[in-house]
Amino acid sequence: MLPYGAMRTFFASARLPLTLLTLATSGCTWISNKDVEDRLSVVDDDGDGFAAAKDCNDADAAVNPGAVEAYYDGIDQDCAADDDYDADKDGFVADTYLGLTTGGVKGSGALPGGDCNDADGAISPDATEVFHDGVDQDCAADDDYDQDVDGFVADADAGKATGGVPSSGALPGGDCDDTLADVNPDAPDVPYNGVDSDCGGNDDYDLDGDGFYDSAHNATYGPTTYVDGSGMLPGDDCDDHDDQIFPDAPDAWYDGVDANCDNADDYDQDVDGYRSADAGWDDCDDTASSVHPGGYERLSDSVDQDCDGDANRFTLGTVGGITWTEAHDPLFATNSDHIFLSVPDALLTHDGDRFWDSAAAIAWDSAAPHDDPTVYLWNSNTDDPSTFQIGDGQGFAVTDQYIYGVLALDVSSGHGLRFIRYDMNAGTRSGVNVQSIGVGVYPYTDLSLAVDGGTLYAAAADDGGNLTFARVDDITSGQYAVNHEESIGVDLVAMTLSGSVPIYGNVGDELWGFDFDADGAELPFSASVISSAVDISDLDMTDDLGVPWLVQAMPTSGVIRLKNVETGAVTDIAAADVEDVSITQSPTTSVWYIAWSDTLGDAHLSYGSSLSALTTVDWDLPGASAEVAAGSIGGSVWMAVVADGVATAGQVEE
Repeated sequence: MLPYGAMRTFFASARLPLTLLTLATSGCTWISNKDVEDRLSVVDDDGDGFAAAKDCNDADAAVNPGAVEAYYDGIDQDCAADDDYDADKDGFVADTYLGLTTGGVKGSGALPGGDCNDADGAISPDATEVFHDGVDQDCAADDDYDQDVDGFVADADAGKATGGVPSSGALPGGDCDDTLADVNPDAPDVPYNGVDSDCGGNDDYDLDGDGFYDSAHNATYGPTTYVDGSGMLPGDDCDDHDDQIFPDAPDAWYDGVDANCDNADDYDQDVDGYRSADAGWDDCDDTASSVHPGGYERLSDSVDQDCDGDANRFTLGTVGGITWTEAHDPLFATNSDHIFLSVPDALLTHDGDRFWDSAAAIAWDSAAPHDDPTVYLWNSNTDDPSTFQIGDGQGFAVTDQYIYGVLALDVSSGHGLRFIRYDMNAGTRSGVNVQSIGVGVYPYTDLSLAVDGGTLYAAAADDGGNLTFARVDDITSGQYAVNHEESIGVDLVAMTLSGSVPIYGNVGDELWGFDFDADGAELPFSASVISSAVDISDLDMTDDLGVPWLVQAMPTSGVIRLKNVETGAVTDIAAADVEDVSITQSPTTSVWYIAWSDTLGDAHLSYGSSLSALTTVDWDLPGASAEVAAGSIGGSVWMAVVADGVATAGQVEE
């Protein structure tokens, strides 16, 4: 007969019907199931202290609920009915034990493998991986410090090994984001997207690392991910591919590289708009902005300001964007802030418009004399052909608001004078025409104008030797006050309101004065000879010396004569073959400037602080000259010349 323990085990495992069990124990007393169960609860066949009812193997004293489980031997020592190959009870076994069953445990041997640590239930293929703690929770056999599996770890984790993962801890550092596989030291870095993909530690908007970003091509600029302190760089880098090019970088001239990003021409060091002659262009001194072709020469130095090869040769240019035809009699005048050059001519073109027998005044600002001038057509006529022609000579004066002028009009039936007041603010004109008084049809040869308040005075000489005086008290009335004409034989005139004699003129080889009351209503002139044996080619009057001086061009004597009309004092200035003359004094330096032309067609400028010791320089002219004018304002001296009927002008710095 079987022991009760064995019988219980056999019964429980075989589940045999009681009749079969009875047959198997033939010859024994009948035992019911209850008897068996009652017996199993007390019987302990292996003597291990556990009744057969609780002992999963009552035939082996080493197997019972109180036994210590020895894992991985296929025996359920503690009768827990667990898979003997899943010690941590996490539902996974090591690959080594995959499929192995545990004796007496149903379903054992069916657990999946992959458990890399069967002593820790938190470690299994189904576990959630906690990175950077050195534990391979999910048994993926990856380096726990390379979360994004890009082959790099953070510098702080370099050399740290992962438990149970061979060769871990050997990955290189430098990973600035261990959650993104495309961010690591080997990743390609896309510039200007604000991400430091290669973990280089550089501002993503400073490709060349020179400390500046290209603000012209990167409208959006901010911090770069993973780079502390980024997003603070200054802009204006003009080449973000060259770390030698950035604002304030040393800039070597004439190498064609804008190293300091100032957008300046690398061949124009002085930024005067002209490139250096040393680099193959035409600026003869690229360190001085005042020196360049077309520069303004200075009389006070020996520098070749205009780069023409001669420090004392001066160049004249056309003025005001005007095309001239038969220009004549240039005159300068000044007001408080501008210098004006007036030129009458037979035809002028300005801004595409054509004007016949007109007069233009070109005005330069004394504060910015190099800027483009303003053009005032103070007498304009668009009729073609004109019903009149402008004769020789003009009178010209300016105030801050008005241009005053007088022109000679030649018509088929005679001649006359046109007085004009031009309002520069409103752009309007007022005029009075004074007709000749039946002395014949003679073209005018010379004019002179004086202005006192709103009253205009003019003296004129014609080719018939007639002297005319006219006065307009109120030009807006359209009427003249006085018009007197006498046949005297004069062909040059000069007028002043400052002296006792209003008009001077030449009669043959004598200089005459014509005395009368310029503000009265009655004439004739009272004439007297001032000097004899003079050959005068030009006559002018100036008050620049403080008192009226008469200026005479005397080609036979080879002098320019200045005569104080109050004291009679005379100063002669050597000027060989002088033909035409104009004189002015600088208001800032008191230096005298005398522009004059000679019978050879050359123009000259004599200057100095004393009329007895002048220096003379020549002007480079485009053709033969006959008439000149000089003017000065704000430290600049101006000279105009009519050469072959074309008006040209040039400026000289004092």
